[in-house]
Amino acid sequence: MPVYRLLRFFFGVYLRMFHLLRIKGTKRIPATGPVILCANHSSYFDSMLLALCTRRRVHFLIHQSFYHHPLLGWFVRKCGAIPVTQHGSDKEAMSRALAILKEGGVLGIFPEGRLTRTGQPNEGKPGAALLAAAGGAVVVPVTISGAFAVYPKGRKRPGAGTILVEVHPPVGTDRARRKDKAYLRGVTDHVMGRISRRLAAHARKRRERR
Repeated sequence: MPVYRLLRFFFGVYLRMFHLLRIKGTKRIPATGPVILCANHSSYFDSMLLALCTRRRVHFLIHQSFYHHPLLGWFVRKCGAIPVTQHGSDKEAMSRALAILKEGGVLGIFPEGRLTRTGQPNEGKPGAALLAAAGGAVVVPVTISGAFAVYPKGRKRPGAGTILVEVHPPVGTDRARRKDKAYLRGVTDHVMGRISRRLAAHARKRRERR
């Protein structure tokens, strides 16, 4: 935990100083109980940006390739990230994540899975909705804007740019429908829709200010 708090403090100072980070709507995150923070995934900074949205400890489900990233892998491992692969160990990752929710914890999940190469959100996968329903958690959509320009996939070091993070109202889930694929798809599309609409709105405002 001390390493997590130290990294959170360091990145908070760095991002606010050099990228004028603003985070809106943090009071929408419940102070207690199981929560899943779901955000668009376009930057190497995304995990830490979610961590800065709440004082609660956030555990992340991230793709294994990012878990072993040469620069940021150490940080995410120290923060208690759970690696997810496409080669058979997803069940173990889901089990660990569900245990955290049943203890009343917070998960950070990027429904797209991998980092986008365009800055635009890809279709979300229903794993977060499934976990939320099975673990009795609410899903809190989070829009991360500007981070793609600062530190996208493939860039060796961060560039210039400002970052805005907006937390949306929680979305409840129905435990009785945790095996209903159509329901889980609907929850996922609803969450990603909220994120995408705000991302588009932020992009329009940036163009208007130029």
